[in-house]
Amino acid sequence: METIICLIRHGQTDWNKKKMIQGRINNPLNSEGINQVKEVGLILKEKDPNWDIIIASPLTRAIDSAKIIAKELNYQKDIIINNDVIERDFGEAEGEFITEEIYDKIKHDDVINLEKSFDLQNRAYNALLDIAKTYPGKKILIATHSHFIKGFFTKISSEFTFTSPLYNASRNYVYIKNDQVVKYLFNITD
Repeated sequence: METIICLIRHGQTDWNKKKMIQGRINNPLNSEGINQVKEVGLILKEKDPNWDIIIASPLTRAIDSAKIIAKELNYQKDIIINNDVIERDFGEAEGEFITEEIYDKIKHDDVINLEKSFDLQNRAYNALLDIAKTYPGKKILIATHSHFIKGFFTKISSEFTFTSPLYNASRNYVYIKNDQVVKYLFNITD
């Protein structure tokens, strides 16, 4: 039985626009971010409207993204909050502007209190396998974050890195069967 998971990166925040590292800082969507996730909801409504479950990270930008998409899909069930799909803890880098220097430190796990890449990759991978086991054969939307998504994709394939582009409100599909990832699509935008 195949489980289909669509990881949606939350819509834009002011910190995304300013190119600041927000990590677990609880920033809201800005007006552009609201429009981005509305558009994703409309695209899904037109192309792929039937979803069994919607899950969100506990951060406001992900919860609000999930709510907006759910409204566009006329999804009537509760949105499930899952702490395992929260953004990476960037430690002392949170609140910093993204520069080549700071990103190099993140890539080398050289930031105080940073969730290490290996730990993030395993958290993301195990979270999605657990969700697939909990909801076998279901279609699941998850509103989550850039590094959570990249953590998963860098775990399953060397074609991805933590610097691979990943746009706000992009869709990223994972197909899981018998505890194995059998297919995936990364950074889908229309």
